[in-house]
Amino acid sequence: MLLRKVPGFSPASLWGLRLPQKFLFLLFLSGLVTLCFGALFLLPHSSRLKRLFLPPRIQQPGLEVVADLPSHPLAREQEPPPNPVPAAPAPSDDDPSSQSSSRRKKGWPRRQWPTVASRRQEDRVPFSFDFNAFQSRLRHPVLGSRADEKGESWSPVRAQREKIKEMMQFAWQSYKRYAMGRNELRPLTRDGYEGSMFEHVSVGGLGDSFYEYLIKSWLMSAKTDVEAKTMYYEALEAIETYLLNVSPGGLTYIAEWRGGILDHKMGHLACFSGGMIALGADDAKEEKRAHYRELAAQITKTCHESYARSDTKLGPEAFWFNSGREAVATQLSESYYILRPEVVESYMYLWRQTHDPIYREWGWEVVMALEKHCRTEAGFSGIQDVYSVTPSHDNKQQSFFLAETLKYLYLLFSDDDVLSLEDWVFNTEAHPLPINHSDSAHRAWGPR
Repeated sequence: MLLRKVPGFSPASLWGLRLPQKFLFLLFLSGLVTLCFGALFLLPHSSRLKRLFLPPRIQQPGLEVVADLPSHPLAREQEPPPNPVPAAPAPSDDDPSSQSSSRRKKGWPRRQWPTVASRRQEDRVPFSFDFNAFQSRLRHPVLGSRADEKGESWSPVRAQREKIKEMMQFAWQSYKRYAMGRNELRPLTRDGYEGSMFEHVSVGGLGDSFYEYLIKSWLMSAKTDVEAKTMYYEALEAIETYLLNVSPGGLTYIAEWRGGILDHKMGHLACFSGGMIALGADDAKEEKRAHYRELAAQITKTCHESYARSDTKLGPEAFWFNSGREAVATQLSESYYILRPEVVESYMYLWRQTHDPIYREWGWEVVMALEKHCRTEAGFSGIQDVYSVTPSHDNKQQSFFLAETLKYLYLLFSDDDVLSLEDWVFNTEAHPLPINHSDSAHRAWGPR
């Protein structure tokens, strides 16, 4: 008792630690536990981790996962019928089945109705794909009516198409040789690149894929998904109301809304919108169709200007409209080009909608700029500053360069019936998905 009255004396805890020391120890311990628990979600997928959190489950051979979903047709097969058949007569005591039944009562109750697992394997219908039926619904041959180019006469367009094909083959062979199985190719050091777990990942500008998929859901459904169509045009009207601007120089651009303030800036990722608006113009209200076609052309022209106003004729990651400068990046951190596809994507859609030769001219300018500034001995690389006459490479051949950029350039110089837009919808990574036409009455070609 006397010691407690001594100034500056604080009795120790049961652990031999004073109160501030105990607080720091508990804080450290809680942080360590949180870190260890959170690390479980960053580890690779493993069935061992599942055992820590999921109850044990016995899965019989042939039992599909979908059987757990009540709404799935296979799951509904497990439900009892509305009028069950009368029970069979009870077996005698000498019946082996009755003895096993009595033993089963001590454990889990016996299932009353057959499940998917109890069906014999040979009774299950295997998945099959009827290619002839699928092909009969297409209105054009997949590779166009002139798929065999051997008999085609030589032309400037064919030469341009062959050049892009050579670029595709070179980029792919380089990736296959130096970086197969990795995320990206480093063409300067000739190795692969995985990326950091904590690196920022963009999913199409954090929202643009949503608008794109609205109109494409409508088209892919053979124009039956009315809800997606309605949502798309409502969203497009909102974009026009709140984000669309015209610069003093007459360039139409889609700005960014950030924290209640409008940034007069347009990202390269937003340049896909010219093609998107063109794609949806034909299904708009009649009085809006011409307006949307013109809007698509103006936005695509603005994105082309971001290329034309650079020294390399390649566009920056983002460009601004302020201080008397238009369609140019204002800081080095936005002046890089990483082989992005959005601008040439819009060129392709506008070409197929209008056949205005200006889009092929602009596309060929991109091809020449890629050859001059991005091609290396082992692939194509992005550049760090589009406003430098001797740009430095970033040593990355992005995967979307093959999947999108070169694909859209090739289609830009191909006939319209090569992956025709009447039969195919390109998803946000330019993978063609078929439009399942309800009938083949509009098929314009015969069997091959």
